Amino acid sequence: MVDSYQMVLGAVAVTVMVLVPILCVLCYDLLAGRWDESMSAWRERRAVRREHRQAVKALREQQGLPLEQVIADLRRLRVVVGADESRSATQQLGTRLAYDRLLAQTCDMLEVHHDLGTECVGMEREIERLRVEAELERVGVRVTDRRFGQAA
Repeated sequence: MVDSYQMVLGAVAVTVMVLVPILCVLCYDLLAGRWDESMSAWRERRAVRREHRQAVKALREQQGLPLEQVIADLRRLRVVVGADESRSATQQLGTRLAYDRLLAQTCDMLEVHHDLGTECVGMEREIERLRVEAELERVGVRVTDRRFGQAA
């Protein structure tokens, strides 16, 4: 019969004789830089998959109004602000404040810098509105009417 001690000793000997040379070759290849390209490609694929998972998770956990609805409200209020000369001062102020809030919300959703939350009034506020509208147009949000400035 075979002693259990001899079995364990034989298994250790085979492990040492097989695994140690394999580990030595693997360590040498790693230190020699033989796997640098494949490891960097693996890291890039892993980063892309991580970003994809985060984007899908963000879409699943989306809260608030969709961006398209906010932009549609922004366009609607822009038309109202542009044609409110005949309305009372209170209504004009209310529509402008609502327009400013929608502009700020759109900027926050698209991560565009704005100073609409500060206490600027009068001409400074109008200039900031124009600047923010231009930034949103630059980002790709069409706020103004397409026909504005075009020849008939």
